[in-house]
Amino acid sequence: MVHEGAPRPIDIGPLRAVMRVQKTASEIKLEHVAKGDFLDLLRSTKLTTFLRWITENGLMIHYHDLDPLYWSIVDIVDSILLENPELFGFHAALKSDLAEVLRSDLPATIGLFHRYGYPGLALESRRPFLNELIALLEHNSAVLPDCNRTMLKGVLQMGRGLDGLEFIEGYPPNMLIDDFSTFYMGRIAIFKHATHILDMEQTIQDHFLKTPLTSGGAPVTHFRFADSKTEPGIQLADVVVGVLGKMHSYFTETPRDEVAADRADLSGTSLKNSELLRDLISTSHDANIAFLHHVSSLHDRDKLDLFLRFHDGAYSD
Repeated sequence: MVHEGAPRPIDIGPLRAVMRVQKTASEIKLEHVAKGDFLDLLRSTKLTTFLRWITENGLMIHYHDLDPLYWSIVDIVDSILLENPELFGFHAALKSDLAEVLRSDLPATIGLFHRYGYPGLALESRRPFLNELIALLEHNSAVLPDCNRTMLKGVLQMGRGLDGLEFIEGYPPNMLIDDFSTFYMGRIAIFKHATHILDMEQTIQDHFLKTPLTSGGAPVTHFRFADSKTEPGIQLADVVVGVLGKMHSYFTETPRDEVAADRADLSGTSLKNSELLRDLISTSHDANIAFLHHVSSLHDRDKLDLFLRFHDGAYSD
C-alpha cells in the first residue's frame, strides 16, 4: 500500500465493521475478504467493499510481480545476446517465448535443469544443454507461432557456437534464486524519499542486518520492519498481495483463449471487482510508473491487458 504525503495513521476499524470481521481476529487476512482461486475471489462482495474502501481512503498500490520461472531462464537468452547485440531489441520476446515453451512441459524442463545443474553449467555442458533445449522447443513446437519458434531456435543455435554462456556457467548448481532480499532493496532504493514499513520477514531482516544499506556512505534509515498486527497498512497490503498473487498465477497457468472466455463471462459482482481492480492498478500506475514492476513474460502481461481491459488498451510496464 502507498499514499502521498507524510506517514499518517490508517484506521481500518470501519472497514472491519462493514466486512463483519470478528473482533477475535487480530488482523485482517485475505480469508476474511474472499477465498478460492482468482475467479472465486472476484465473486466476493466483501472484495468489492475492500477495493472501494482503499480508493475512498486515498490509498494506492505498489508491487513487484516476479515469475520465478521467467526470472530463472532469462539468463539463457541474455548470455547469447551478449555476443549478438544486434538482436537485443528482441530480448523480451525471446525470453517470453522461451518461458512459454519451458512452462508448457515442466517435467521435461525440471529434468533438463537437474541434469546440467542449471544455472551452473560446466563448460563442457554448453552444447549438450542447448541441444536438449532445442529438442524441447521442437517437441513443443505448437506452443509458439512459426515465426517466433524459428527465431528462438536460431538464437539457441547461435549459442552453441559461442565460447561461453556468461550468465549460466560457473555458478552454484541447482540454485535458481538464492534469496529475495534484492527485491526489497530495489524498492527502498528507487523510492529513497519515501518511508517504508515492511512486514516482519525474519530472513529479510537478518540479511539487512548482515549487509546494512548505505547511500553516499551514510546509513539508509527510511525503512523499518513492523508486526502486521500493529500496522493496519501491512494488513491491507497482505490482502492486496493475496489478490494480486492469485491474479498473476491465474494468468501464468491459464491459456489465453480461456482467459478471454473467462473475461467474457464476467457479470455482476465479478465484473465490478475486475473493474475496481483495473482502476486501482491504473490510478497507481498514473501516479508513478515505478509503483508497478513486472518480471514476467509478455504473454502473461498480454493476458493481464486482455482480462482487465485497461482504458488505454495496454498496460505492461
